[in-house]
Amino acid sequence: MARYTDAYGPNVANILARGTRVVRGKIPSQVRKQLRDAVKNGVLGHLPKDGLKPEIFFHPDHKHGAIELQKREAGYSIDCIAKVIAVKPVSERIGEALAAFAQEA
Repeated sequence: MARYTDAYGPNVANILARGTRVVRGKIPSQVRKQLRDAVKNGVLGHLPKDGLKPEIFFHPDHKHGAIELQKREAGYSIDCIAKVIAVKPVSERIGEALAAFAQEA
């Protein structure tokens, strides 16, 4: 297993140097092919996308850090979604609806 070579391209070398790479969007097919080949040969590790958890490619020695990063990214996504669709508690909404109905009558 030759981990530290440039045989897989600069994208793989970048991930090996940084430790992890979070994929939030699309990757060009040529780059994805290089990353998949590196994963297949044991040069990189891969955590697939799962719900709100993003896809992550990582250095094999940083698997636990990659798992933690994936959980943090999912938590951040959930937090952002919760802020966007923040709703009042049901009891407040019922009270407002009853007050509006009482004013109409």
